Amino acid sequence: MEAHVRLRSISIVVAGLAVATGWLPACAARQPVEPTPVALAAASLPTLASTVTLGPTERAAPAATPTQFPSLPVDLPLGPIAYRVPLTIRHVTTDRVTLYLELSQPSPGKVWVQPEDRSEPALGLELSPNEGRWLTTIEGLAPGTTYHVAVALEPEGQPATQPQFRSTAWGPVSFRTASEGEPLRIGLISDASFGDPATFDLVRQMAGAQLDFVLHAGDVVDETESGQDAARSFADKFYAPFEPLLTRMPVYTVPGNHDYDADIRAGESPFYYLAFPPFPDDASPGQEAAGRNQFYAFGRDDLQFVMLDTQTLYGVPGREEQEAWLQERLSDPRFGATIIVMHVAPFSSSSVHPGDSLAPRQRWVPLFEAARVPLVLSGHFHGFERLISNGLTYLVAGGGSAILYDSLEPLPQSQAIHRRTHFVLLEVEDQSIHATAYALGGEVLDQATIPLPPKAE
Repeated sequence: MEAHVRLRSISIVVAGLAVATGWLPACAARQPVEPTPVALAAASLPTLASTVTLGPTERAAPAATPTQFPSLPVDLPLGPIAYRVPLTIRHVTTDRVTLYLELSQPSPGKVWVQPEDRSEPALGLELSPNEGRWLTTIEGLAPGTTYHVAVALEPEGQPATQPQFRSTAWGPVSFRTASEGEPLRIGLISDASFGDPATFDLVRQMAGAQLDFVLHAGDVVDETESGQDAARSFADKFYAPFEPLLTRMPVYTVPGNHDYDADIRAGESPFYYLAFPPFPDDASPGQEAAGRNQFYAFGRDDLQFVMLDTQTLYGVPGREEQEAWLQERLSDPRFGATIIVMHVAPFSSSSVHPGDSLAPRQRWVPLFEAARVPLVLSGHFHGFERLISNGLTYLVAGGGSAILYDSLEPLPQSQAIHRRTHFVLLEVEDQSIHATAYALGGEVLDQATIPLPPKAE
């Protein structure tokens, strides 16, 4: 169920399985696997598309009393209920945030939200006692403001507790709303799918880079151990290493080939789609129609980020639908420039499955070139490479773990290649994007400045 609540000029949108009430003031090395065709039944995925607009009578329902929980964060004891998907920040704009969690079993309780300066009492959003999955968008927030979030489970007759995550606490969680026109600091990472110590260290390094958000170019989790639930694999190999980022900012992902593997599924569907449900954003009309976040877009000022699923080029359903949508996104007049994020790179000098680049190069690169896309971000090939083709810059950032690939003779388009664990910092300003590749430990591997189209008058 999805609902809209408007109280004191604040709109709370709850998608999933709970209605909100309240108010808010102002690894070991192995042989890589080639992309393979995978059938994906849309009907097997949860649908979060119904909408309810609450009227005046429903708005008058009892809300949380602000004095019950006067300030955040709060150090609650751990309870018996665990997170299946820990509290994460799906999306942030200047005045809106989308929050998401799933519990191992339903429990009554509240999700509490409060500005960092505690200038206003905390807002308590109800958790459903009947459903464990909770996806909520809160609108009307103040731009450039930090908010703290805490989950308090309140079984009837029991003191409040917080959910467990791997037998410990998750968070606390906070986020900062955007400010229009401010420069952006974005982290780029990919193929950090094994939960190895290098990924933990690299993410901690990224967390100190004062990022606004992170782009993850796919292969989020790989290799579920025999007999292990996919949720445990996500906990060990994604949520645990990425906790320093996930508890402070959105991590926007695209699916990689291993995210469709048969051993990382929830029922018949990839666990990926349970972990990353769609969020509302004006830059991606219709993205919720498919019931999953297979491909989508979001905007920041006049820059849009278009997130693509390259596996539709290797047998996953949705190729025609995605390509028609991509052409619409590339021609949207609201945005001055587009950054593409995808898993399989259109160009790579990698010695491992180099032929995979042919499909995206043939089908999508002509679209990118016609739209003068300044920057295409990808992974799949485990290492760093920067390439330039017909004036477009391509960054391959597949070094999110210690499992790295050797290179062949560099392609003519190649400008820099490094076989190192790394992430890329993108600093976006009015007229350019400055890209710096940092190795684990802080060494600068490569730097480049990518010009942006002039802003329209």
